[in-house]
Amino acid sequence: MQTRKDPKTVRFQFHSAVGQPPYTKTGMRTPSGLKQTSFFSTIGAIATDYKLHNSYLKPDFFTDPVEEYWAIRETAGLLDVTGEEVIEVRGPDALALLNDLMPRDVRKLKDGTSFYSVLCHDTGGIVEDGILARFDESRFWWIGGPGNSEECLYINGAGRDVTIEGFNHSLHVASLQGPKSREMLQAVCDADLSLYPVFALFDAKVCGVPVTITRTGYTAELGYDIYVDIEYGAAFFAELWAHVQRHDGKLCGSKTLNLRRVEAGILNFGQDFDWQHTPVEIGLGWMINDRKGPFRSREALLARKEKPPASRITGFRMEGDEVPLIGDPVLAGDKVVGRITSPIASPAFNCPIAIGWLEGEVSNPEVLCADRRLKATAVELPFLDPERRLMRM
Repeated sequence: MQTRKDPKTVRFQFHSAVGQPPYTKTGMRTPSGLKQTSFFSTIGAIATDYKLHNSYLKPDFFTDPVEEYWAIRETAGLLDVTGEEVIEVRGPDALALLNDLMPRDVRKLKDGTSFYSVLCHDTGGIVEDGILARFDESRFWWIGGPGNSEECLYINGAGRDVTIEGFNHSLHVASLQGPKSREMLQAVCDADLSLYPVFALFDAKVCGVPVTITRTGYTAELGYDIYVDIEYGAAFFAELWAHVQRHDGKLCGSKTLNLRRVEAGILNFGQDFDWQHTPVEIGLGWMINDRKGPFRSREALLARKEKPPASRITGFRMEGDEVPLIGDPVLAGDKVVGRITSPIASPAFNCPIAIGWLEGEVSNPEVLCADRRLKATAVELPFLDPERRLMRM
């Protein structure tokens, strides 16, 4: 696939060499304003409730979040996930740069595949989590949320033979998630989807439009993220939606996505954790590979791995039907021992559940919601499908 060129968009790109600064002077990089995605001609005719995500207007829901949730669980849901950052790192030093910033061994990632990883500061704190996709040893995509990944890659690219380019304003992203997503997509895709396992990366045509696809998603269901140039976005999304609708799929919004990601134990950077946390505290200590050789955060992460963390991310299952709020304290008696970060009313379990932080082992925690104490049980994440069988169908 050719690198996208969009003459209407300012390119935030540099080619770094020894003695040169890590970036060229450009306009402000902080996302701001209010933009519509290239799919809005379809979405705007249906949705009435929206949220702002990384400067893009995104549908919160279309009909009912729970109804849309069951579409993702039973058939398939089509989502606009534009606003996730797509950053290309290419050049002879691309692999070395990424391997230096990640605890996972990037050298083991094969062409045409991707994996879940984190970028780390030298202190071991997490810059952001996301998907690293490898086209070949000199071309990668980092796909994450609206965090600080672009800045981290730019700064650490100084002195290396790499080019870094962000596609946030030239590539928009549709996601088809659910057990029927493969058969729905296959009918309008020229690639044989049976050949591509979970975390595959490939180019294809969907609805006659050239796209890049990863077999990934924010739901832990069988699903595909589809990256399309904005010039094709409107017609592409309209045709894909018409096809999905004919086969009993639904348009789904951000509230639906949040329900499914909490049940799946998928963390949200900036809500469940941030740069103050290392992979160890959030249950990703398995990523730390001490056999891959030196990398920037190696010593800090190994030291943290050897010492059990004072607090850890965990799941909570509440009695009753009252859903706590983000930030509500977790109590052991009258002592605050944690905080709620992602609470929902779970459609799968028909009760409130939440992701949050907990200090130590607490046998009978309670969540203080306003002036009420909600009885809770600390449970392992994920809540649903712990072996990730659904996404590997």
